[in-house]
Amino acid sequence: MKKKTLKRRDSRVLALSALFCWESTKEGDLETIFQNVARDFFDSLVPGDPPQSLEYAKRLFYETVNHVQEIDAMIARASQGWPLSRMPRVDLSVLRMAVAEILYVKEAPLEVVINEAVELCKEFSTHASPRFVNGVLMGIFREV
Repeated sequence: MKKKTLKRRDSRVLALSALFCWESTKEGDLETIFQNVARDFFDSLVPGDPPQSLEYAKRLFYETVNHVQEIDAMIARASQGWPLSRMPRVDLSVLRMAVAEILYVKEAPLEVVINEAVELCKEFSTHASPRFVNGVLMGIFREV
């Protein structure tokens, strides 16, 4: 029997939701945060049984949180004059996740990750966010 898995887009949305929750509280066990968000995600957004494999979403979440200091330093350098504390939380979570996906997960091409980050901002953030996130990510990956 073949395992039912999440599509990459859904995995990114789930990981983004977990990152946003983690960013909002910075409390609790990472596994508990991820599982609670995953349960809510499937209860409200995806009809039917949850996939057996949430591995990509979980890897994105864990790699981002585990490397958040290095990632934040890269974002701070690339966002010249725009401190992380002033960024919308969604934008910061999207930026962190995109950097982690490129540097630590390494399963999607750079162009795909940047495009997905921009699309997530269009869906979940402000009208100015897609352009801002694209510019910061381009700055980071020119550096890398």
